[in-house]
Amino acid sequence: MSALPVTGGAGVIVRPVRPGEHGAVGRLLVEAYAPSGMPPDLDYWDALRDTTARTRDAEVWVAELDGSLAGTVTWAGRGSGQRELSRDDEAEFRMLAVDPRLHGRGVGAALLEAVLARARTEGWSAVVLCSATWMTAAHRLYGRAGFHRIPDRDWPPVPGVQLLAFRLPLPGHHLSGSPG
Repeated sequence: MSALPVTGGAGVIVRPVRPGEHGAVGRLLVEAYAPSGMPPDLDYWDALRDTTARTRDAEVWVAELDGSLAGTVTWAGRGSGQRELSRDDEAEFRMLAVDPRLHGRGVGAALLEAVLARARTEGWSAVVLCSATWMTAAHRLYGRAGFHRIPDRDWPPVPGVQLLAFRLPLPGHHLSGSPG
């Protein structure tokens, strides 16, 4: 892994998840996604909780603030089963979440900057993600970073849940070889 740990604004440190933190990361994701309105019996809740499974084919990173777990993101590199909508030359990340009690403290921005730094370092042409319609604070974060909507890649993973696709071109970066 390259470009980690990263110290962002407001003292946020982004680093790889440690095995003893897997349960806490799963709980943080469930808490962050609680406003979604997704049915409680949806299998996706299990996927959110199962950090260990995600670490088998992706990189899970955490954000620390004042020594405590404050957020998380999953980096889905080349060959990762976590990739959902990226094309061969595009980096992808998923499940960016911030502890709801820490919104507005720069945690999400630090996680996003770590993702973008990794994508630039590896030479990807763009970064993509999908985000649920109700995640409006995240949409504002992505917009401030320069992401734009790509509606032709929107998709419903399950009935009643619509995911919106976003993309940020990384000018001057083109793949040469096989990144991440």
